[in-house]
Amino acid sequence: MQSSQNCVTLSKIKDFILDTLFPISCLSCGKPDEWICEECLDKISLKREQVCPICEKSITPDGRVCFNCKKKYSIDGILTAASYKNKLVSGATHYYKYRFIEDLNIPLGKLLVKTILNSDLPIPDLIIPVPLHKKRLRWRGFNQAGLLAKYLSLNITPGFEIPAPDNLIIRQKHTPPQMEIKNRARRRKNMRDAFKISPGGRKNIKEKRILLVDDIATTGSTLFECAKVLKKSNAQEVFGIVIARQGS
Repeated sequence: MQSSQNCVTLSKIKDFILDTLFPISCLSCGKPDEWICEECLDKISLKREQVCPICEKSITPDGRVCFNCKKKYSIDGILTAASYKNKLVSGATHYYKYRFIEDLNIPLGKLLVKTILNSDLPIPDLIIPVPLHKKRLRWRGFNQAGLLAKYLSLNITPGFEIPAPDNLIIRQKHTPPQMEIKNRARRRKNMRDAFKISPGGRKNIKEKRILLVDDIATTGSTLFECAKVLKKSNAQEVFGIVIARQGS
């Protein structure tokens, strides 16, 4: 009982400190009590055209991999919700990821839900977040992709929760953040063999349509590597979804 009370007290202290340092107001219009108000959220334009996530040149339906790139990577496509050039999108993802504002998973999750529902992709069997290494998870306190995956699992098909296990993929290498690496080839090398399937996880992946969730993509290397280990475990289809891609 005492331990539970201590946890509640620490949570209240944390909330008080965050509210004092970062009072809640819309990042766009300043409306109080919401990080992104509904009016400003509705003004964020979703991507009208999706491109092949590998060459980033060919316009493809639902961000599918184009014919020329099909044999290069295991992923079947990546859906991008909005443009990173949108100041509200880039600002919100920065607050979410680097200022640890967990509540932003809701408005950002809404963008992802709209993107999925506007696509022609089939409903996934599993929604899997890109995992954090345990060291980074302890540092941040939450997995931002995990919160987004959970929101999607509850809201793509309201009333029917899509499984969103966060333990099927394990991040086995503690790699430097991709944003700190400017060279494209080095980013891909940084992610090489960074992930593995958890013991006993293969049977849950076999012949499943999987939606991989991350917040921001740079080269896409993180999603490509996750897709590789999923396909090796006989996943039927692996699609990624992100809020935005840097540089686009």
